[in-house]
Amino acid sequence: MEEEREWVTRVLHGDKEAYAHLVNKYKNKVYALLLGMGVSSQDAQDITQESFIKAYRHLATYNQEKKFSSWLYKIAANSCLDAWRKQRREIFNEQEEEYVEPTSPEHVYLHKEQAQELRKHIDHLPEKYRLVLVLRYIDDLSYKEIAEVLDLPLPTVQTHLHRAKKKLRDALRDTDAGGNLHEMCGV
Repeated sequence: MEEEREWVTRVLHGDKEAYAHLVNKYKNKVYALLLGMGVSSQDAQDITQESFIKAYRHLATYNQEKKFSSWLYKIAANSCLDAWRKQRREIFNEQEEEYVEPTSPEHVYLHKEQAQELRKHIDHLPEKYRLVLVLRYIDDLSYKEIAEVLDLPLPTVQTHLHRAKKKLRDALRDTDAGGNLHEMCGV
């Protein structure tokens, strides 16, 4: 840890070669972490690069009492989660636009309206609840995997998921279409 502190101090004093040393030391570990999170090889390369850029830009905020590698891994994990969120939103938007129900126009309109209502309620959940819902029900991760990705204790993940579903249920109950939405999403 003392060695890391010295390298970081050198970078903060303008030594770009010192940052190249940190990149070379940790790039394979960050890449392996992302692969372990289920990211494709190409995406892992992109997110690794993005993580080092973010770390460089925010190096002044790094607490040198902690391990640099842990701080860097957290940046990489959060960058990965950001990429997943963006990808899921894009997929959801594409599916929403492409989805055509082979029934009456009224049914299509009602289904689209219900999906928009559900999405609105999910978007209004606090980030920590939205995130566990996405990881569990869209990415299909286990509770243990979610705990590892978010660096949270397993009971906290379980609590967040329970509270997220309860908040979503309560929000849906308060809407006119709540009954149909309950059936649609199983909450």
